[in-house]
Amino acid sequence: MLKTLLKVIKGKVNKIISLFLGILFQSAIVSAQVVSPFNNLCIKDSSKSYSFIVSGHFHGASTNASTFPASSLLANIDSLNALNPLFLMSLGDMFLDVDDTYINHYRSSLFSKLKMPLLNAVGNHDLAHNVYEKLYGKTFYSFTHNSELYIVLNTEMNDGSIKDEQLKLLSNSIDTALTNKIKNVFIFSHRPIWAERIDKYKKLFSDNTRTAIGNNNFIEEIKPLLQKISKNKNVYWISGSMGGMAPASFFYDKEEETNVTYMCTAIRDLPRDAVLRIDFNDDIVSMKGISLTGQQLLPIENYNINYWNKNTAPEQSFNFRLLPYLTKQMLMHHYFWFGFGFCLLLIFCISFIRKRWKKRK
Repeated sequence: MLKTLLKVIKGKVNKIISLFLGILFQSAIVSAQVVSPFNNLCIKDSSKSYSFIVSGHFHGASTNASTFPASSLLANIDSLNALNPLFLMSLGDMFLDVDDTYINHYRSSLFSKLKMPLLNAVGNHDLAHNVYEKLYGKTFYSFTHNSELYIVLNTEMNDGSIKDEQLKLLSNSIDTALTNKIKNVFIFSHRPIWAERIDKYKKLFSDNTRTAIGNNNFIEEIKPLLQKISKNKNVYWISGSMGGMAPASFFYDKEEETNVTYMCTAIRDLPRDAVLRIDFNDDIVSMKGISLTGQQLLPIENYNINYWNKNTAPEQSFNFRLLPYLTKQMLMHHYFWFGFGFCLLLIFCISFIRKRWKKRK
């Protein structure tokens, strides 16, 4: 009996050691493999003091007909490089469209000029023509660096719900973070799926891409995961879908009761354009806005719900000279032809039903 007991204990110990080494090995491998698919630069080891830069909507205005990234971003590449960030995180809609022209122009004007790895949490525009994964790989993943866990999500899948393999990634990443040295958790997404169905956010992001059918699963399945880890970790969810009428390039809301901070940041080729720099000094997080146009910025925490409710962006006049270009873009996009084909089919069905109905009479 003693032999059997010792055998069981030995088996349990070996299992625990294997699990621990597996987590350690996995963590090391994940960190080592974080290579930008856009400029092939990798995230390097760093001291406890480092920073990264984050923002969304790199294509700028929705009417940007240049096929280049936002001019405010291109004008500041040298300044951003001089900050020596660990990486630059794009929060989706990096491209306005994805074809050879856009890819070549982005490669020559942005990707090749950056001296830090560029990563992206995809938006709806990035997935045009269904070539993104073929060109740039997985659209959701996680990695660790020092005492931080980074989770990149694809909020265009499943109409804004985090399900299946992606939900497993999120859940497993959080479980791993609970058992090791992680102190800060950052989740990056394009859509602020955390803002849907929440009354206090309703008016703030009304012109954003939203769940089209039914509701997303944030409240039922994702928020409990955040609450599970936020008891002893700092959790930040940063999204990059922000309409052109937003009063600032930043939104900040920390829920004190859950210790989760929800944020948005994006550039739109407007005077308000700015990016967010996040600094770490001995695991302590601090944030600072960096204007791309020379405007004075408030502390990030000031861009809260009260600020957004009190400030509205001035209405922009429509540039009618863009009508030929926008018409061409519409006619060349496969979504237009899907809609056109569906309308023809609908008209045919209605016409067929009406004819059959008349014959009955």
